[in-house]
Amino acid sequence: MTRASARLLLAACLLLGALPPGSLARSEETLVWTANANGALIALSYGSLDASKPPVFLLSCFNEMKVAVLEIFGAIEGTRPGQDLSIELSAGSSQSSIKGEASLDDKTGMMFAEASGVEVAPLLALLKSPGPLNIKTAVTTRTLPEVGRADAVDKFSKDCQLK
Repeated sequence: MTRASARLLLAACLLLGALPPGSLARSEETLVWTANANGALIALSYGSLDASKPPVFLLSCFNEMKVAVLEIFGAIEGTRPGQDLSIELSAGSSQSSIKGEASLDDKTGMMFAEASGVEVAPLLALLKSPGPLNIKTAVTTRTLPEVGRADAVDKFSKDCQLK
C-alpha cells in the first residue's frame, strides 16, 4: 500500500468515526402513534406519517355506523385469507383477545388481521396501560412502543363516541 493510499484510508476511517452513528446507513422510517378525525371516521394508528403506507396498527371508529374496526397490518405467518384468528393484545398487566380473521389487501397483496364490531372501551383501557403493546396474530408477534401512545389514545377517546 502506498503512503498516499494509507493516508486516504486513515482519513476515511477518521471521518467515519466522527459522523453520528447510522448517518451513512439506510435511513429507517419513523413510526409514530397518531389519532386523526376526518368527518365521521376517527382513527388511532401506529405507523408511518406517509399516508400511502399502511400502518402497523389501526383502530377505526365510525360513529355514524356505530362500529369500530381493528386492523393489524404486516406479515401474519401461518394464515390464509378468510381464516379465523385471535388478535391477542397486552400492555403492562392488561390483556385482551379479539376474534378476527386474516384478510388480503387487494392493492398490496399483503395479509392483515381484521376484527369488526370491536368493543372500544376495553381496548382503550388496555392501550392506556403502561409499557409496550404486544400483539400476537397466529404465530406472529410484534411489539409496539409506548412512547406517544397515551396522547394519541386520549385524542382518539375524545372523538370516538363508541364505548
